[in-house]
Amino acid sequence: MILTDIGKLMSSGKCFAVTTHVSPDGDAIGSVLGLYHCLTQIGKNVDVVIDDILPDKYNFLAGYNMIKKADDISKDKKYDCIFVLDSGSEDRIGDSIEIIKNGNIIVNIDHHITNTMFGDINYVDPNAASVGEIIYQLIKINGYDVSKVISECLYTSIITDTGGFRYSNTTSTTFNIAGDLINSGINFTEIANRVFDRKTVPEVKLLSMVMSTLELYYDNKVSVIYLTEDMLYKSGSQYEDAESFINIVRDIDTVDTAIFIKEKEKGTFRISLRSKQIVDVKDIAVAFGGGGHIRAAGCTIVGSKDEVRDKLLAEVKKQLDGIK
Repeated sequence: MILTDIGKLMSSGKCFAVTTHVSPDGDAIGSVLGLYHCLTQIGKNVDVVIDDILPDKYNFLAGYNMIKKADDISKDKKYDCIFVLDSGSEDRIGDSIEIIKNGNIIVNIDHHITNTMFGDINYVDPNAASVGEIIYQLIKINGYDVSKVISECLYTSIITDTGGFRYSNTTSTTFNIAGDLINSGINFTEIANRVFDRKTVPEVKLLSMVMSTLELYYDNKVSVIYLTEDMLYKSGSQYEDAESFINIVRDIDTVDTAIFIKEKEKGTFRISLRSKQIVDVKDIAVAFGGGGHIRAAGCTIVGSKDEVRDKLLAEVKKQLDGIK
């Protein structure tokens, strides 16, 4: 079994790196830190590398302050094994790709059906609600201790990608794992509060600006919102503060599909896509070189704001009209 093979690598290796995608969310950060703590508990030397700004909302997790940027790592440092988590392809990890060149073995662990299988060892389970679930299984199958610290990280991972167990990717396995993590003694209500309920003043200011851009299409079945660099400047917020905004416009009662068009730099937009029942947003993301899940996906598109919106709406309309 692949997870036991990975466990053997964990046991035999001495020096590891763990990384994930840019614009990291709670699943990315929670899963890399959960694996980091497991490896350090068994006496391994571990670097956690995320080549992007980290959302402050996850700073309560043990190990958050240990996360490094790619530039912090010596170009000559070699690793017995490098774990890449929650990344559908190598190009999703930013400059961390320079680090993985120094790994003897690359282990790719993911749950995106569009994963490109870029690792020397690939464990991709599209049925897993989060990578945190897979890391839990990896630790348990190989007989390692799921400590309270690890449980806090993995619980954060799971509730992020399931929307607090509300999304359709939630399974009985998800609940069973979450129950075991809770039994370790974690303060699960406080974790949920940190992830979903706490907002900074700049974040609320940004939310107001973004929501004022709301557009509705196709009998209010599709919602579109925008984020610009100017909004970030005026609100004093960070790009990562807008992570959850798309969920608000997806939750409109008439809406099936939500589109969030975020300016990364002039003429380049990072797209987040969400849907409830009808539209397979993964197919739309793939059409533009991205990927993800049926109900949550993303991509990057170059063009003007209006051009990008119109391209996305055209793809959504094909599915709404029953044409694929």
